Amino acid sequence: MLESKLIYILAKFLNFTYEIHVPADVLQLGSPDETKGNGSWTGVLGQLLRDEVDMSISFGPWFHSRHLVVDVSVMVVVDEISIMVPYPTQETDARGYLKAYSLWTWILIVGSFWCAILALWAVAHIQQKGERNLWRIMVFVTSVSLGQGGYLRRFSTYSSASRLVQGSLFLGLLVLSYAFTGILISLITSPKYHFVVRSIEDVVANENIKPLIIQESSTQAEFEESTHPTFQKVFERVKANPKLLVPSSSDFIEVLLSDPHHVLIMSHLLADSEIEKDFRKKRICRATILPKCVNVRTNSLFLQKGSRYTTLINKQLLLLRQAGLSDYLDSSIDTFSSRCDIDERKMKRSKRDRRLSPLTLNDLRGIFSSFAFFFVCSFVVFLCELLTVKCRYCNAF
Repeated sequence: MLESKLIYILAKFLNFTYEIHVPADVLQLGSPDETKGNGSWTGVLGQLLRDEVDMSISFGPWFHSRHLVVDVSVMVVVDEISIMVPYPTQETDARGYLKAYSLWTWILIVGSFWCAILALWAVAHIQQKGERNLWRIMVFVTSVSLGQGGYLRRFSTYSSASRLVQGSLFLGLLVLSYAFTGILISLITSPKYHFVVRSIEDVVANENIKPLIIQESSTQAEFEESTHPTFQKVFERVKANPKLLVPSSSDFIEVLLSDPHHVLIMSHLLADSEIEKDFRKKRICRATILPKCVNVRTNSLFLQKGSRYTTLINKQLLLLRQAGLSDYLDSSIDTFSSRCDIDERKMKRSKRDRRLSPLTLNDLRGIFSSFAFFFVCSFVVFLCELLTVKCRYCNAF
């Protein structure tokens, strides 16, 4: 644990020995003891107030209420309040291939193909050259679009305008087919997860969600004392249902999974540790931490109010920080990082996730511009050929 590493480092540099005394009431830093109501505290902070210990080896965030009764050291490590949720199931979507393009892109693709069909049919009828059966032209365009191949009868009798229309169609199909294949492979190979919630705002918005908080923990103290509207709404829901306060001795994963609407709000370090322990026991991921954290907070050690050790501990912590203590603790956190974490890029609604973004008209504006350009060119060639035929006819008479 990080706490044992930190106390070992301090003892080594400051040359002191220590004994660890576990609090008898709650295995947390503690909070004001409302049952006694005489300014006493529970947990480790209660031990400090009763002069039973000199310093906490458990670090945690400091609040105004704690600062009034104990001394707070300089920052030791940065932690987050995170949301633990049941491990999400992967979603499957039978119509997922339709999401390769946006709706308007699909409409424009179908419209462009029909324009090509009608253009081939119209040119063939006016110039009396090539295939003039609309059904056969439609089958030809459809089979080529689906990669089945095909040809039109009397190909040698086609005009230049018809060939330009077919050329623009084939060029468009080439680009669209490669784009479709790429986005479809990305859709198939990238997992899609369904989470109970995705943020603390979702917890507040959904009345069916039951937010769990560890009793007497720093997270409870932070939500209880916070003036943030979102935190206040969450704690009001917890206060209205005391069963949502989970005893610190509980099996957190089992409590979380006991109800599909449960989410557990807690320290990221503790959540990561609990998930990793459960993974080693069950050999499967049963819970994970949402990538979007609730809050970032600095953690410190706590000493008796006015302790003669406060200045000494702070000085040594600052020296250790200059020597790279923060990097060392951060690397220790990464070492124990849970194997059940889900990368943020795999989230469907993540801003950094580009794999599920359908190709829009803006992405494909080049090919549609080429379509339009070649259609205009084919129309110009068609007019030129028509005028040439008219001139020859007039000269003949």
